[in-house]
Amino acid sequence: MTAENSGMIVVAKLSTQQVDQVRVLAGLCEQRDGYSMEARLDLGTLETRPEGSVSDVLWYESGQLVGFAGVNSYGDPSEVEATILVHPDLRRRGIGRAMAHAVVRECQKCGVRRLLFVVPQESPEGAGFAAMMGTRHSHSEYTMDLDVTRIPPFETIYDPVELRPAGSEDIPIMAAIVASAFSEAVQEEEQALVRLTKDTTRTTYLAVQDGRPVGVIQSAVSDGRAFIVHFAVRPDMQGQGIGGQMLMAIVRGLLNSGARWITIEVETENYNALSLYQRCGFVTINATDYELQELPRIPKVPELLFDT
Repeated sequence: MTAENSGMIVVAKLSTQQVDQVRVLAGLCEQRDGYSMEARLDLGTLETRPEGSVSDVLWYESGQLVGFAGVNSYGDPSEVEATILVHPDLRRRGIGRAMAHAVVRECQKCGVRRLLFVVPQESPEGAGFAAMMGTRHSHSEYTMDLDVTRIPPFETIYDPVELRPAGSEDIPIMAAIVASAFSEAVQEEEQALVRLTKDTTRTTYLAVQDGRPVGVIQSAVSDGRAFIVHFAVRPDMQGQGIGGQMLMAIVRGLLNSGARWITIEVETENYNALSLYQRCGFVTINATDYELQELPRIPKVPELLFDT
């Protein structure tokens, strides 16, 4: 089906024209709903999805994009996030539900086991939609933007932390740092970093102190907005001000390079990180719920025929 017709299409990789259409639809939704979808959609990644990613879903009416389900993966390929937009004038007609079910089918084809629906807490329909899909609550996150008037004054620090651009040779140590910081499997983090470092919109830094690797942090830039992601400090080095040095170093670098907005996200119950971000000048903009749908594996043909 082409964009000139009406109905749903599934797209493995969005074209520039389709990305522009998504931006227009997001703008219409934001005007009507009164809250931003830019960070939740991760618009900057729409044209740079790695090969093998779960397809996005689009819905057209008379050639106009009126529905979009964007799917993102940030590490473990068995877990993805889906953000759904429907034109304000065409809601409650089953478009969102149909796109959500299409996302589930595409996820199952790719072996995804955990699908997280991104639900803005400001959305009055969000909780009902999640319940209709049979999800359970996973966690919530704050989106925080930098307020430049709240940036703390520069301090000369003894034994400072240095951020240096990371190369492929740094991936094993970075994966070990991130995995230990978040209690994840090292192999999965290594695979994730291999994918993420190929993303041309991202820059990955290894934090070093006295020649020792102590942390990892990334920036992703799109349309003048920078997102700080994949931020981790070695567990045995936490509580020593290293995280604050890393965060302020990347913030100052992004501001010097012309970033107009700098955004970071944090789980609402991660009080230590939340306090750190606030001390560095970030303020909470909104909150998002992540509603989990666990997906059964699709049996192979022999299992369908002979499984008893």
